[in-house]
Amino acid sequence: MDIHSIRLREPWQCESRGAGVCWSRSFNWPAGLTPRERMWVVVEPLPVGARILLNGNPLGEEREITRLIEVRNLLEIELAAGGAGGLPFAVRLDIDEG
Repeated sequence: MDIHSIRLREPWQCESRGAGVCWSRSFNWPAGLTPRERMWVVVEPLPVGARILLNGNPLGEEREITRLIEVRNLLEIELAAGGAGGLPFAVRLDIDEG
C-alpha cells in the first residue's frame, strides 16, 4: 500500500461549544486525487470522547472520507473539555494511492 500524507497544520480555529470546544479547519480537494484513490482523516493522539465531523457529517471509527470530500471542506473536532493553548493533536489526511 502506497500512502501519501497531507498534514493539516495552521490555521485551525477554536471556539467554545457548551462545556467543550470545537477545533475547525477548512481544506480544499487535494490536487491530483483520482477516482481509484481513497482518503482517511487521522488524528493523533485522538482525545477520549472526541467527535470528528467533515462537512457536518459525523465520522465513525474508520474515518474514511473518500465519498464525503467536496471542492471546499470543513473538518471539525469537538472535545468535551479543553481550549487553552494550541492544537492538542496532529491531524493529517492519508491518501492510499493504490
